[in-house]
Amino acid sequence: MSRRTPDVGTVVDEFSFPVDESKVREFALAIKDPSPRYIDPAAAAAEGHDGVPAPLTFAVVAAHHRDAAAAVDLLGLDISRVVVGEVAWLYEQPVHVGDRLDGRRVVADVKSREGTRGGRMTLVTLETELRNQRGELAILQREVLIETGA
Repeated sequence: MSRRTPDVGTVVDEFSFPVDESKVREFALAIKDPSPRYIDPAAAAAEGHDGVPAPLTFAVVAAHHRDAAAAVDLLGLDISRVVVGEVAWLYEQPVHVGDRLDGRRVVADVKSREGTRGGRMTLVTLETELRNQRGELAILQREVLIETGA
C-alpha cells in the first residue's frame, strides 16, 4: 500500500533541456533509423522540415533531465513495486535541433483497484507538457505508473 496518495494537480517536477544535434544523432542511431534527415539539414529540408527534426520518440530523453527518485518519493510510491503501465505522446509542434524544451509534469489522475494476482494496485497518471522556447506546446506526454500490491 502506498505511504500516501498523491493529489491530482500536484506538480511532480519541472525541467528544461536542449534538443542537441549530437543527441539527436545518437538517438537516431540507437533506434536504428538511418534516415539522413537527422544529421543533414539539406536532407531534412528536402523532406519539408524547417530544420533537422528530432525523431518522434526523442521526448523520452526528458527522463535524463528529471530526478526519478525524488518524483517517486513525492508521489508516495514504493519504487520497488512501480512499473510503467503505458506511455502516449501527442505531438502539437515539430521539434528540431536547436529547440529548447521546458517540461512540467503533473498528476492528472489517481485510481486504486485490486490486482489480478492479489493485492491493491495504485495507478497514477502523469501528464507532461513539453513547451518549446516560444512557449508553444510541442508534446503532451501521458504516462501511467502502477504500484503493484505488496
